[in-house]
Amino acid sequence: MFVQYSVKNYKSIKEEVIINFSATDKNVAKNLVIDGDEATPLYKAIGLVGPNACGKSNILDSIFFSLKFINSTIKRKESAKINVERFMLDIESKKDDASFEFIFIESGVKYVYGFSINEERIMEEYLLAYYTKKATTIFDRDVNREEEYNFKGNDVKIQMDISQKTNPNRLYMPVAAEWGYEKAKIPYKWFEKMFKQYGNMNTSLVIEDVVKNESKKGILLDALKKADFNIVDIFVKNRKMEKQQREALLTFLTQFLGDGEIEQDLVPEDRPIIWVKHKAKNGEEFALELDDDSAGTRDIIDNIAEFLYVSDNGGLIIEDEMGRNYHRKLTEYFINLFNDKIRNEGKAQMIFSTHDTKVLNLLRPEQIYLVDKDEDGATYVKLLDDYLIREKDNIELGYLKGRYGAIPNIKE
Repeated sequence: MFVQYSVKNYKSIKEEVIINFSATDKNVAKNLVIDGDEATPLYKAIGLVGPNACGKSNILDSIFFSLKFINSTIKRKESAKINVERFMLDIESKKDDASFEFIFIESGVKYVYGFSINEERIMEEYLLAYYTKKATTIFDRDVNREEEYNFKGNDVKIQMDISQKTNPNRLYMPVAAEWGYEKAKIPYKWFEKMFKQYGNMNTSLVIEDVVKNESKKGILLDALKKADFNIVDIFVKNRKMEKQQREALLTFLTQFLGDGEIEQDLVPEDRPIIWVKHKAKNGEEFALELDDDSAGTRDIIDNIAEFLYVSDNGGLIIEDEMGRNYHRKLTEYFINLFNDKIRNEGKAQMIFSTHDTKVLNLLRPEQIYLVDKDEDGATYVKLLDDYLIREKDNIELGYLKGRYGAIPNIKE
């Protein structure tokens, strides 16, 4: 379960940005939260709201980047550069490292894992575990020390051996897990789980997995029906990709993600094509490829299928500009589906950005981060709950009137 995320010096983010899933209000509705530990329940969803070009997408992209970097570190080539973009609007930030930190709970243990990187190597990395109320440092890595690794008396001989197998541009924690170090396996599996639907960068494969499961397919069709879509069936047909197309796509992905980040089976020779069957008012049925359907239909199917994909065992949905192509009623429907205790039994969580101000009245102030830029063009966030909000206040109206900031500044 995701407790907190922080990022510093990444793209438009200069100073540290912290996103916290903790619910401090004891009166919060039970359907909105999952059990974190005895002291702190955790929200299922966090929303980022703000004007265009404020950095909402960069916050989400930083999570995507860091999860991808963790999960691909084993297969990185020793000579591969790290494809990280740091804050570029001042000289000092361009020299500084990009930093990422995750606080999460897995198998009843709270972990803190973080790292700092530049284009060449890992500069810092650490893993703490709360087996008791006091934190245990599993390892602490700092390239600026005389001894890069400090294991704090924790399985020193085993970990020292693994550290010698860890290249400068690879993270130690995934390498230790790969070499069978038990104390690294559980946190590493958490990252694998949180990233599983994004590993192949192909939403069709996620939808295919859902459609092939009769129970999940039934839930998807029922959800589409309740959301007033005239879709009566959804199915998959495989289509062989031409060799030239496949090679061109692999080349593009290599250039986009960087050397050492791409696997050949990322682009399979046979690719699934999703088809949807509509029913017209006269009762006639017709099928078409999902890619040929409306943008709103594609987006709502993608969102619901992704939710169903992770709802059994948990995971993280990262959704940029949720609801950009469908009605705000569907945004409300999707959030309510996500908060459904029965549907979301695996305790999946979501972080999303949106321009749909209706979410200000759908989520609690603790679930909303207002995102904006300062005078230097750097992204910063403010928790909506930090403002004085009365029970009778219309938060959406107050936001649109500029009461909380983070709205477009339209110049006459």
